Amino acid sequence: MVKLVILLRAGVERETEAYNDFLMLLEALPGLRRKAVSDVYGAMGGPAPYTTIIEATFDTRQAMEAALLSENGVAAGQALLGLAGPDAVTLYAHTLEEN
Repeated sequence: MVKLVILLRAGVERETEAYNDFLMLLEALPGLRRKAVSDVYGAMGGPAPYTTIIEATFDTRQAMEAALLSENGVAAGQALLGLAGPDAVTLYAHTLEEN
């Protein structure tokens, strides 16, 4: 499994139409297996630099790359830039999940 992980810094408005539009575009990515949104409430040693963690899980790296290059993927990327600009950090990760 692989994940697209998006970290949103404090200050990114989440109670907006732009945020909801971005999430809907993300949910429409082809090959998406799971989407998770976490609200960060703290960090060790002080305030957390990020307030939201968004994870999009795919079966393979190729599936994720194809999804991001799709029409919905490009639209989601543009929506994220419009929503958060430099206040979003995007990571790609291989995931090992154990039961």
